[in-house]
Amino acid sequence: MSTMQAMWGPGGRLRAQAVAVARWVLRAGVACSMLGIMGLTVVNVFMRYVFVRPISGSDEMVQFMLALLVFSAFPLVTVERRHFSVSVLARGARGWLKFAGVALELALSALGCAIVTTQLYSQAAMLGSEQMTTMVLQLPLAPLNYAMSALSSLAFVGIVVLLLEHVLGAGRGESGQ
Repeated sequence: MSTMQAMWGPGGRLRAQAVAVARWVLRAGVACSMLGIMGLTVVNVFMRYVFVRPISGSDEMVQFMLALLVFSAFPLVTVERRHFSVSVLARGARGWLKFAGVALELALSALGCAIVTTQLYSQAAMLGSEQMTTMVLQLPLAPLNYAMSALSSLAFVGIVVLLLEHVLGAGRGESGQ
């Protein structure tokens, strides 16, 4: 086994550390977005009802933070396979049928992530070329779409890794999920 396989192969130390750092960063992004939305909403309500002066553009800021919240959670939910699913047929599946079902689920998830990523990227490019901004604060929209595309691509990479591990694990005789 080469040194690279030992570091990045199944059970590799660098791979585990990279995954741990990515999860920590994404969870921090989710937490910061949630705290930002909560804090801004509390302050805005206070300003609106006490001083009758709401924060100008607060809705736009909340929209940006909500988009970052959703797309920071997207790779975590996707890679940990925590999406809502109907498993009526999967419960009774055994052997090859279960393997094929999981492989199909992962392949379709990867396809969905790829479509979302490319659509967000092309929309970001269009928004950037037209220099589109928000109405009140004049925040540029392209960077947000590029960030959402990058986070979606992270979900895509994660789901492809899961698919490869599933298929290669079956080739090594490991039981699939």
